[in-house]
Parts: sequence; C-alpha cells; structure tokens
Amino acid sequence: MKVKIILYILLSQTIMAYSQSSSCNSDAHKVVYPFLGEWEEYTIKDSVEVYIGRLITKLDIEGCVLTQTFVMSDTTFSYRSHGYVNPASNIWEETYVFNSGGYSKYLWIAEGKSLYTLRIGGSRKTDYLQRLKYIDIKKDEYTVVQQESYNGGISWKSKDSTKIKRIE
Repeated sequence: MKVKIILYILLSQTIMAYSQSSSCNSDAHKVVYPFLGEWEEYTIKDSVEVYIGRLITKLDIEGCVLTQTFVMSDTTFSYRSHGYVNPASNIWEETYVFNSGGYSKYLWIAEGKSLYTLRIGGSRKTDYLQRLKYIDIKKDEYTVVQQESYNGGISWKSKDSTKIKRIE
C-alpha cells in the first residue's frame, strides 16, 4: 500500500510540475489572439461583400489548443480545425477537417508585420503552394486573401478574398 501511495504522490508531483511548466501564453501562442471570437464571413466580389457563413475561433485547454469551426450559410460546406504550438518549432500547426472528409494542414507564419497560414499538406495533392494571408487586422474585422505560388514561394498570386467581421 505504501508503494502505491508513494507512486501516486510522485505521479501527482510530475503532473503538477509539467502543467506549471507548460504555460500556453508565450509570444507564439499570442499570435492567434486577434482572431479569437465569433465572426461572420463575407466573400468579396467586385468590392461587394456577400455573407457566406459563421466562424468561431477559440482557445481550449488553458490556451493550449486552437479550435475553429466554420459553417457556410447554406450548410453545404463546413470545417473544424484544431491546432497547437509545436514545441520544436515554436509555431502553431493546425489541421482542418472538412465535411467532405478531406483535410489540410497549415502552419501559422509571422514574418515582420505579415501573418499567414501556409498549407503544408492534406488529402488533396497540389502542384503549387497555398497560403492564406491575413491583412487589415483590426479589433472587429480582418481580411483573408487566398494566395498561390507556382515557383516555390518566390512570388504569390492573389485569388479570392474574404472579410471576417466580429459578431457583437
């Protein structure tokens, strides 16, 4: 019985030490803070905003896990993602799972004042790089520009844009 109690105490101390040392409020974790909340998403076509769906972005497990849920207004498309800061690289890695059964993996990259998520793999193979660039980041809205590169990231071509607006 004494051995079980000692093992339990040692295990409890190890868990406590780990939980206290694995703080999830580093600068790397804070990269996603501006995007937390409930949002409405609009596609931008010829300077006209058209509502396309609802996005919820939050941190779970004491700020250690990023989750996003998106549902298109007509419910034909949706995804859920989860991400974490990889201790080896100190950047967010996020996996999106789509209602089609497919998935994509992204890295959150901050370069100077630029912020984007870079697609690093998924169920659909592509012959180009894809990233989502976050621009015009404000408290209540931001814009996401889908970009593609066919030359290994030397230059990028902008495709669609969406505007994300916070729900009050």
